[in-house]
Order: sequence, then C-alpha cells, then structure tokens
Amino acid sequence: MTGRRLLLMLVVLAAIGIPAAVLTATCAGRSCDASGGETVRVPFCPLPATLKDGIANGFREGRSPDVLGVAAATPVYTDMDGLRAPWPATGNSTDPRVPIVFAGTGVADGGHVPNGATLDQVAPTVGDVLGFERDHPEVRSGTSIAGVADGGRPRLVLLIAWKGVGSSELEARPNGWPFLSSLLADGAGTIEGAAGSLPLDPAATLTTIGTGGLPSQHGITGSFVRNGEGAVVQAYAPDAPVQIIATLADDLDHANPLTLVGLVADDERDRGIVGGDWYPREDPVDTVIGDSATAPLSVEVHLTTGYGADDVPDVLGVVLDGRVRSMDRWTREIVTEAERATSGSTLVVVAGTGSAETDRLAVPDRGLVDQVEEAVPGDALAVAATVPGGLFLDQAVLRDQQVTWQVAVDALLSASGPSGERMLADAFQGFAVSFARYC
Repeated sequence: MTGRRLLLMLVVLAAIGIPAAVLTATCAGRSCDASGGETVRVPFCPLPATLKDGIANGFREGRSPDVLGVAAATPVYTDMDGLRAPWPATGNSTDPRVPIVFAGTGVADGGHVPNGATLDQVAPTVGDVLGFERDHPEVRSGTSIAGVADGGRPRLVLLIAWKGVGSSELEARPNGWPFLSSLLADGAGTIEGAAGSLPLDPAATLTTIGTGGLPSQHGITGSFVRNGEGAVVQAYAPDAPVQIIATLADDLDHANPLTLVGLVADDERDRGIVGGDWYPREDPVDTVIGDSATAPLSVEVHLTTGYGADDVPDVLGVVLDGRVRSMDRWTREIVTEAERATSGSTLVVVAGTGSAETDRLAVPDRGLVDQVEEAVPGDALAVAATVPGGLFLDQAVLRDQQVTWQVAVDALLSASGPSGERMLADAFQGFAVSFARYC
C-alpha cells in the first residue's frame, strides 16, 4: 500500500469512527506491527487479485455474511438442497467460468460472444436486441455485447438458466449437451464466459443475469441475506429485501403494462432472473415453482395464456436443475414449443449459474460451523445461517455473550480438515471487503 493511499484510508476510517480493532484488522498505519516485532496477520488484502475482485463483486454491506472465508487446499462446500455450492478458494479449485449463449430472433448471423463475457452482460444484450434503453445505466456494471443484435425484435424472450452448471461441467460431458451445442453453432455464445463474482451462489448469479448488475450492486448476495430489520432470511422470501436495482423484466413491464413476465423454477430463491415487486403496483410475475422435469409442460401452459402472442415482447424465465443431459433435453423441448407458439419469434438465452461440481475430497462447511459454535460461550446457536463463502451470526447471541465477530473469525482460522490441515486460507469480517479498494 502506498503512503498516499494509506493516509487516505486512515482519514476515511477516522472520519467514520472506525475503532482501533478495525484499524488493526485492516493493517492501517503501523497497527500490524506487534510489540515483539512479529507480523500480525493481514486479512483479505494478500489474496490473489482475481479472487479478491470476485469476492468484492459478490459482497454488499448489510446484506452479506458477517464473516467470510476462503478455502485452502481442501475445497469446502455448502449443501443447498443437494447442490454443492463451493466456497471461494485459492489455487485452481474455484472455476468461475460459465456458458452464455444467445440464439434465435434478433441474433446476428456471425454474432460473437467473446471469452470472458460476464453474466451481467446478458440483460444489457437482451435490451439491445429489443431496442430497449433502460434508465440509469450507471447503477449496473453490465454492458451490451457488441455485434450480437441484428435489429430483429422477438415477441418472446426466453431466459433459461442451468443451475449449478459452469464450463467445467460441460467440458466433463462433451456429448451430454447436443442441443446447447446446436444453439452455439446457430447463434452467438461461448462456454468460456465468467460469472463475474464469487461465491457462485445461484440466487446471486441468477439476479445478476436478471438485472445486469453484480451482487455488490443488486444486493442479492446469496441464498440468505440480512434484511433491514437485521434478520437473516431466505432470498426472495416475503420478509426478504427486494433487489436494489430493477431487473430487465421489471423495467420492460414498467415501460409497457402489456408486457407479460413469467417464471418457471424449482425454488423461490430463483426469482432474481425476472424479479418482480420492484416497482409499486407492478403486475405480479406469473410463477410456477416445481420440479424441473415438469418445466417443459409449465412453459407450454404459459404459452397458451398469451406469451409471445403479440408484438409487445414478453419475458419468460426458466431455471433448470438436474443432470446436464436432462437439462439439455428439457431446454430443447422448451425452445421447440416456444418457437412453435411464436411462429419462430423467440430470442433464446441460455446461461449457467456457476459450477457446483466439487472435488471428491471436498468437505462440507459443517466443521466450520461447529468450530464457531464451540468458540462462542453459552448454549444458544451463534450461527444463524450459512451460505457459500460465509456465515451469518446471531447478533443477539454474540451481544448476550459479550463476544465480537472476531471470535468467529479466529475459530474459522483454527478449523482443521480431514488430514489435520487448515481448512481456510483466510477468514475475515465483512468490513475487510468493504475497504478492499484500500488494499
């Protein structure tokens, strides 16, 4: 850290009243110099730049976990109803690559999606295809991918997300996705896109697809978030906070009330792909929550109610969960029916939410939770919820026991893996990410 940036950081921290403990944790000034001359651990800042950027893009103050961690040699995962969502990790165990494909009406012949295109570029590119200019582009990181739109305007936008799928799943099953491969050949896409943020929690990345902004902007940082009253709640539950920025579907519906917006998914937390309830008195999203195997039938029912029936573009989000080969088959059935119902006037977008394929040696986060519970006195549970990459703490329990979040950080750093190795390469309180720009 340069002297000028360090001085600026000290001024900012002092101005907002950050206590001495925080200055030590961020290594401000000479606060990392211990009395005996040894070096005090610096959180977050020493991590590799790409890893640091991904975590910062996935973090929102007041919404994200209280304490966060980065796995070391042994991968760590959070079990989300059978989906093993990995924690951010050093080395090669974090693979943020995802497929992103555009096909059908409105996609230019010879259109190209460059490797490294990110999920926050999906919504702006769809907006470009529709010729729809959204207000306040400065609140969203995503920009349209040049050369994809050809000027054609589809009657239906079909946003299909493959939950828990990244590029590594496709590479491991090269013959398991023939229909997606045909969309790649006929349209514009890449299997070398990027999620743009970490961790790869589907609730977060689906909302990135829907809004065109990163979790640091839209605020749905994971399957659990903290609401305005301080409670830890499931994303998109009735008492959950709405995403901070509107989705493309929200804006389309607000601009033209004749726009239909629907969702077919297997979990309420998948709502971020289309949103809803962002604008006052906005029409409710036509939602079907059920098993992905029934998604083609649910889409067919939506199509009989007017989706894609006129020149006002409608949006139908579909979130699939299952084996790659099954999702490919369901996608083919859905796209075939949509093109039949709209006489071919359908824009198809398929994107992965990020890899959930963990190493066979990966361990669940249960050991980390147990370590924190043992470190906090009393019988009440200190961990309110876990998400990939972090823990939400019960603030009332910590207050009653007169302990700080640092107790949880220290406990996470002391957790051992199956062979006695340290489970985490780093752990830190959320404010360390908030001050990442001062690293």
